[in-house]
Amino acid sequence: MTTPAPPRVRRTAGRPGRLVVDAPVVPAWVKRWCDRSGRTVTARFADPATEAATEAATVASVAGDSVLIPRAEPPRSAHPRVVAVVRSLPDDARVLLDALDAAAHLNGVLVVLHGVPLSFGERSIGRAEAVDRGHHLLREARALVEGADTGVAVEVALVRAWPHEIVGERLDADLLVLGGPRAGSRDRLGLVARSAARHAPCAVLLAPRPAFPTARVPDGLQKRGVDDESHTAAR
Repeated sequence: MTTPAPPRVRRTAGRPGRLVVDAPVVPAWVKRWCDRSGRTVTARFADPATEAATEAATVASVAGDSVLIPRAEPPRSAHPRVVAVVRSLPDDARVLLDALDAAAHLNGVLVVLHGVPLSFGERSIGRAEAVDRGHHLLREARALVEGADTGVAVEVALVRAWPHEIVGERLDADLLVLGGPRAGSRDRLGLVARSAARHAPCAVLLAPRPAFPTARVPDGLQKRGVDDESHTAAR
């Protein structure tokens, strides 16, 4: 019996919403990106090294906005690395759409990462299943961004590490995109987002997530088939 291929998701309408920058002014590279994509952007200052920045990001993200915590300017190279860290779909579809929007208008390369720890405990129960789910997730993620027909170069990789370890000082990225708190939640940022906000060596973009886990693809996306082998992953 042939296993059906995972759904391919195609972006057919809409664009990412407002971008809130936690800085006194919007950096020039962010303004160029938003001008090119037609995205609304506003600045709101908070020191990214303090807890206040984390709280400010939480408030804006819960309100449905994407939040950028800037660092240094992206390199002047032709293709900056925009890295999206995803943990589930379609909950993290907005993460991919935000990352794709940035990569397309910064003339960058999009790298999609998913983390699976090397071990879950003494016997590593469930490790093989988690790896399989990770590969499936990356196939869906590649299908979503390639289905948007933007011409952005896409790489995907399964990283054998805890997700909060992926977003630390050794991350090779010019812009990191990941999910913030759920819409309407009063919770603070999770461990992964908090680690990124404090320790990532690059600008961090927190994309809003739906109020509850959902099995429905967001409005403006449609599915189509995808070749089961059209992906790459690093162990």
